[in-house]
Amino acid sequence: MKKLIKLLVLVLFLIQGTIIHAETPAFDLQKAMEDGFWKTFSDPAEFEASEIFQLMGYSASEISQIGKITPRPAKINVEISKGEAAESFNNIKVVCHSVFYYNMTIERVTFEFPQCSVSLEELKAGRLRFLAGDCIKIKTEVSQQDILKVFDLFAKAKSLSGLKMKLQKDHAILRGRIKKGFLIAEFNLKGNTLLVDAKTVLFRCERLLLNGSPMPRNTIAGIFAQINPVFDASKTWLNLNVASINILPGFIETIATIDRKKG
Repeated sequence: MKKLIKLLVLVLFLIQGTIIHAETPAFDLQKAMEDGFWKTFSDPAEFEASEIFQLMGYSASEISQIGKITPRPAKINVEISKGEAAESFNNIKVVCHSVFYYNMTIERVTFEFPQCSVSLEELKAGRLRFLAGDCIKIKTEVSQQDILKVFDLFAKAKSLSGLKMKLQKDHAILRGRIKKGFLIAEFNLKGNTLLVDAKTVLFRCERLLLNGSPMPRNTIAGIFAQINPVFDASKTWLNLNVASINILPGFIETIATIDRKKG
């Protein structure tokens, strides 16, 4: 009888161990990374706590402005390339869709974190914490519809109306009406972006028609002298360097890096 009881106890012990083992899920790195990035990109406090900007040499006062650049996507996809060490990665690629940024929506933003390390213990707890990282690669794709929404806000202050935009390869076309006093004129603008250096982007006007008549070159130059540069990275706290900016059919593509803070 005692032997039978011992046998039953052993069987119950083995069954219990099997159940416990079955109920303990394996660590899903892909899902944990997706959850970690989703939380980080949706919350400025988590973005700051991810430590990536601290590792890249930015000061506490600079990092305090992190809320201004928190991506806030509607959806993300994560691609992982593991390194040899447990917590190292050759690359982590995060594609963000419908990113709300300031007062505009960016159709797609791709972030890449090359040669980095992430704490797996923190990741298991639902937190993204970088252990190493030197730069962030960024590609933005802004649609003409979203650019036009921003132009609409600008238009109200500049007495512009009826704005229409078309982005084609290597040039943008903007049409609309401008009001000066009691006069309303139709304008047609064609131009392209010009990357002067890694920090500076200009808009180069190729043609400006007012009521169908071309405007003189010196008049155009005077107008755009007040607008350019349309982007100046040297005025931001980030060490942002633009590699290329291209007008493509339907959207504008920008490729840049956020690099380690200099000195």
